[in-house]
This record gives sequence, C-alpha cells and structure tokens, in this order.
Amino acid sequence: MKKYIYSLIAFSFFLSFNAQVGIGTTTPSSSAVLELNSSNKGLLLNSVSLSSTIASTPFTSHIEGMWVYNTASAGTIPNNVTPGLYYNDGTKWVMMSVANDLPKLGDIKSSILTTDHDGWYTLNGRNISTLPLSIQNNATGLGFVSQLPNTSDRILKGKNNVELIAATGGASTYNLTQANIPAYTMTGTTTSTGAHTHNYVNIGNTSWNHNAGTLPATLFVTPLESRTTQAAGDHSHTITVSSGGSGTAISQYPKHMSVQYFIYLGK
Repeated sequence: MKKYIYSLIAFSFFLSFNAQVGIGTTTPSSSAVLELNSSNKGLLLNSVSLSSTIASTPFTSHIEGMWVYNTASAGTIPNNVTPGLYYNDGTKWVMMSVANDLPKLGDIKSSILTTDHDGWYTLNGRNISTLPLSIQNNATGLGFVSQLPNTSDRILKGKNNVELIAATGGASTYNLTQANIPAYTMTGTTTSTGAHTHNYVNIGNTSWNHNAGTLPATLFVTPLESRTTQAAGDHSHTITVSSGGSGTAISQYPKHMSVQYFIYLGK
C-alpha cells in the first residue's frame, strides 16, 4: 500500500513539472498532453452500455467531448443505439463513422448480392422470428410485427396519404376495359327518306313484302289483299361485330434489370 502511495506521489510530482505525459516514450510531443507509443498495442476505451442517443445514462449528464465504446443495442428508433464508438456533443451521443453514408435502421438499398450481409437483410417476406434476437427487436421497432416485406417482383414507390409504410399492392399486368377508353360518340345517318323494306321468305318464296311507313304491303299470292305497317313504325336494329380479341393482359413492366432489395436492421 505504501509503495502505491509513493508511486502516486511521484507521478503527481512528475506531472507538476511536465506539461506532457508519455506512455511508451520518454519524449512525448510538446503539443500533446498525453502521447501513447507502441508498435503492438492500441488504446482501449472504456466500454459502457448506453440506453439511447438522447439519454446521458450511465452518466449523470451529457458531457461534451466524452468518448466511449457502447456495447448495447437499446432505445427506440430514431434514438436507438447499437454497438460502436460514440462521442458526446453536449446534448446527445453521436456514433462515430469514417464515412458520411453510415446506414441507419430502416434504410433500404438495391444490390446484385442475394444474401444477408453487414447488417443488411433481404426483403423476401421471411418471418422475423428467424432473425437474431437483437435484429428481431430492431425489425419490430420499425413496425414489422411478424414478417419482413416481400419485394420479389415489385418496384418501390413513394408513400401516399392512404397507404401505410411497407404496404404492397398493384399488379404487373392489367386488362383494358371500357372505362379506360377515351370518351367519344359514334354517329351515323340513314338515307333522307329512311324508307326500307323487310321481306318474309317462306319455303323459298317471298310471300309478303312489308314496305316502310304507310305504304301498302304486297301479297304475291293474293294480289287483292293489302297490309300496311303502323304510321309510327320507327324501330331499331341491333348488330354485333366481333372484335377478334382474346382479353390478353397488357404488361406494365418497362425495360429493367433485376436486383435484390435489402433493409438495414443493424449488426
């Protein structure tokens, strides 16, 4: 115990006369308060369990400039934390990254890779119960209760005011219906008089010739007998024209390249 106290006193005495401290070197830089020097050892920061980016826990308050290595996956999106190096900016914890494009939980990307990698999970409709427990928690935090969305044969679209996030819909083909045709009117006219004749044929012989309007109807067998149509003899004819179509659906797919979609759920 005495040896420890003497060493502590000696170290304090050394600091009082030296502005720099060197570990692994006797000539620390004059611009550094502390210099580490080793060819086979590194700096091991203190490991703590953070609860979220906005909570100071396990510290009593946020301390600007504090550095720690977080070991926990905790908190709720978007204030959740995952294992990694964090610094405190005085109001919150910020995860360190050497790149500006560090993925966040819920990010989606397309790739020619086909399997899970580096925290990215294939959106193939799988049950989240098949994922690691910490990943299940992250998926649940994003609103996926039982399954991940299935993007197979789907194109991503922006959310509107009606659909929910990750809702799926649409079809790759559709049938053209009357409602899809532009509105237009088909017109036509008869001759100026509109008169026309109907013939009744019985066993190869024309027995009656019913003429238009009030004209007499001619009976070829008994010429003395005559008949007429009604004065208001207007009527319609129905014609049926085959389109020759078969109801084949029209494909909506433009030219495309197939890729796989992934969602980032953490490591």
